[in-house]
Amino acid sequence: MTEQSFSAGLGTGLGAALTPSAGHWQQRCFRAMNTAVEVVAYHDGEDVTAAIEALFHQAEQRMSRFLPDSELSRLNAADAPQTVSPDLFAVIETALWAAQQTGGLYDPTILADLEAAGYDRSFEYVVTRNGFSWSAPADAPGAAGRRRTSYADIMLDRNAGVVVKPAGVRLDLGGIGKGWTVDRAAERLLGAAAFLVNAGGDLYAYGRPGHPRGWRITIEHPLRRTHWIARLYIDHAGLATSTTMKRRWTVDGQHRHHLIDPRTGQPAITDALSVTVVAPRTVTAELLAKVALLLGADAGLAYLTATDGVEGLIYTTDGRVLTTPGLASVLDAVEPAGIAD
Repeated sequence: MTEQSFSAGLGTGLGAALTPSAGHWQQRCFRAMNTAVEVVAYHDGEDVTAAIEALFHQAEQRMSRFLPDSELSRLNAADAPQTVSPDLFAVIETALWAAQQTGGLYDPTILADLEAAGYDRSFEYVVTRNGFSWSAPADAPGAAGRRRTSYADIMLDRNAGVVVKPAGVRLDLGGIGKGWTVDRAAERLLGAAAFLVNAGGDLYAYGRPGHPRGWRITIEHPLRRTHWIARLYIDHAGLATSTTMKRRWTVDGQHRHHLIDPRTGQPAITDALSVTVVAPRTVTAELLAKVALLLGADAGLAYLTATDGVEGLIYTTDGRVLTTPGLASVLDAVEPAGIAD
């Protein structure tokens, strides 16, 4: 996902006229879940950002596939039914629901395909590894066809908090876990007059700091990291961007990226370079951005337009910016060629 910048940084547009006089801005930046996280909140009490940092680190310990002792890693390694924490259970339940709703275009059980494509370790190590090779995991699809098991074979016992999955089936909760955690952070910050939680481009914005339309968000150009292609204002909403241009690497001269198409088990081939979605929840925006990207520019735009409560923007391989009709209410500027920050 592309990093989203926002112009309402401390001291640059957080106008007192639109925030209560009693209070002060708090800001915290840290790394968690393999990305940069920034929390900004206008609050009249003690520091509320420290608890958000702790929340993200706890989520990483539960959901990271790169930590061998994480709760998710232990679940992936197990063949027998496992009792998991309420938080991990909630994320898995959300992931399986999303897979059902999208007909498998989102599939949390594609971990073997990710590893087979080369994303078998934390991304900073993927891009620095040269001339590497590896054996396909046991649950990777063979030359004869796709996997014999999928998300549909996982069963959940909500009362007992138990996950039952076939032997060898493993979960990747990277994107959905990050969006889910941003939403949990937003719930904890609702006592603040205004706040923004930005986890590597998966963000939630609340309040109107310095502008009557909300937080000003700039969407990074997928081909020019120092430029942006659109600017919009959001309040009480989540936003996420999915792109094939950020987490990329090369294997035997072939470009790969981290967005796997579950229909093929390979990095997606699509004419949508990036998709940004605004939705009531960040996790919803993250999921729908990924699905629209996999569908391609025209089908993805139609899908987002037909989905209630969400709006989207798609940047295509031929340099067009496509938007859903309802995005006009929050859109401030668009420039396909890119505008320097």
